[in-house]
Amino acid sequence: MKKLISLLLAVLMLFTFAGCGGGGDGGGGKPSGNPDDGKIVVWVGEESAEFYQKACDDFVKNNPDFGYTVTVKGMDTGAVAGTVTNDPSAAADIFTVAHDNIGKLASTQCAKPIADESLIRQVKADNPASFQNVIYSTLNGKEYLYGVPYISQALFLYYNKEKVTDAQAESFEGLREAARAAGTKAITVTGDDGFNNSFALLATRVPDHETTVKLFQGAEAVSGGSKGESNCQGDDTVAIVRWLQEYYADPNGFKWASSDGWEADLKNGGALAVIGGAWHYNSAKAALSETNLGIALIPTFTLTDAACAGLSGVKAGDVYRGGTFADCKVFMINAHSATEKYNALQTLVKYMSSKEVQNESYVNCLNVPAYVGASDFIKSCFDSGKVTESQYMLACKQVEMAEWGIPQPFLTGTLNTYYYSKNAPAVLRAMIEKSPYPATGDVILSETESLEGIRKGLYMMEYLWMHGVNPKDFPADLPVKA
Repeated sequence: MKKLISLLLAVLMLFTFAGCGGGGDGGGGKPSGNPDDGKIVVWVGEESAEFYQKACDDFVKNNPDFGYTVTVKGMDTGAVAGTVTNDPSAAADIFTVAHDNIGKLASTQCAKPIADESLIRQVKADNPASFQNVIYSTLNGKEYLYGVPYISQALFLYYNKEKVTDAQAESFEGLREAARAAGTKAITVTGDDGFNNSFALLATRVPDHETTVKLFQGAEAVSGGSKGESNCQGDDTVAIVRWLQEYYADPNGFKWASSDGWEADLKNGGALAVIGGAWHYNSAKAALSETNLGIALIPTFTLTDAACAGLSGVKAGDVYRGGTFADCKVFMINAHSATEKYNALQTLVKYMSSKEVQNESYVNCLNVPAYVGASDFIKSCFDSGKVTESQYMLACKQVEMAEWGIPQPFLTGTLNTYYYSKNAPAVLRAMIEKSPYPATGDVILSETESLEGIRKGLYMMEYLWMHGVNPKDFPADLPVKA
């Protein structure tokens, strides 16, 4: 178990935090005005701002000795990490990010580690091991807690109940059957990036959850440290790519979202289902109506003879379920906030991340709690009529999909960048489409249909994950460690 020494941290907090972009001021910065102005600023998701403002107002009212007023502002949480990095002195005292940004913000000294022992104990007691493994980072050779989980999220399936039965929504084959009857495509996704295509990359075998895919396993939570081990060249991954090539080529199979967006595809019947997250709920409901909005796990699919031809690690008839990144959103403390605020900021984070506030956040904002055992509370809300059936299913399926996914394992900014921004997602899309990939650099992947072409594509993806650049050539015999 990680040992966090409060006394040492108190000293570390006095060190200069000058690694972030923008005008740093040595840890005594003033993101919300003068350090003694009595104000704390908090950034949360736009959908949650009203709730957290009320919750913080109640906290201040009930704790007259707290000494600060709190202003909560709604933000695009996907953009917060970049905003903080660009100018931390203008950012909030407490901000929300997805956990995969922790390493980047910690290594650039945009965030302070947590020193409050009671908060550390709360985090350890409440959160699953999967989250515990991704919320620490390294400072001066030691691991410290940087992110405090309070929302969990995962991808799942939205579908049109008017056109798709609940049974059909359980498998990609069933969705295709419904699409043939409706004369349209079965399913789309909200984007073609490395997050949204995780449904294919992270698919695992039913019922044993087996996969050969590895993403930065054993990586160190320190900039410049070990990148761990990655693999996406197993026979199962080859077969899944082949299966998805078939499904994409089918006139009633998979499609990328149209230029008008996935919402238009759902509304206009261009696709009967979409893989998305809780943050897409309101848009999906608007497209289909709450009456016709179905919510389910990402479906299963069955490998075909063609998908398994020439492969020894899989066989036709093997059933897989689409996977997901099962993540948490966390609160972090700005390293440029006034030192005088530090204890108060930790106290506020402890309150906002408590089980009680997480529960209220679910009832008011449909934010799925991050703590272990939240399913019981979610069920009680449905039984008592506090949430509708679709709102209940929204939470349940996210919780269930966590069993079929992994948290994003990007413990440093480098790993995040290599996975998302060095063209590996574009290689996967090219393979799905059987289209040439005009790679930059010395290697061009021009053939993506044959077994050899797929193996080259998967080797290139793995190489990009590990090195951030294209390989200079392809080994004669594949698979081989990139």
